[in-house]
Amino acid sequence: MRALTLLGISGSRVGQAAVVEAHSTIVGAAGNCDMVLYDRLVLPHHAEIRVALDRWFILSLDPTATLFVNGQPVTGQQRLEPGDLITVGTVTFKAAIGSVAERQVGGVARW
Repeated sequence: MRALTLLGISGSRVGQAAVVEAHSTIVGAAGNCDMVLYDRLVLPHHAEIRVALDRWFILSLDPTATLFVNGQPVTGQQRLEPGDLITVGTVTFKAAIGSVAERQVGGVARW
């Protein structure tokens, strides 16, 4: 499985990177989430990032969640591609997948 790296480009995660390696990662404001984002627009259990057949997907866990990929609202499950811009609440990440991302990012949080 190739890791998914999320590079923070706006909001509270600017300049920070996170490597997602788990088959399922819950993103939200609740303390029991795998990836906790403290943001006024992030719900307790906001989204799930998951991998299937070596492809990464994101899906909303709440119909009221503010979740976009490349400026388009995520209404179901959305496949993630390298370079995609993922907005969760007011935080935007740039997606990188695989070995290129792993060489670019060192000493980051891993989920």
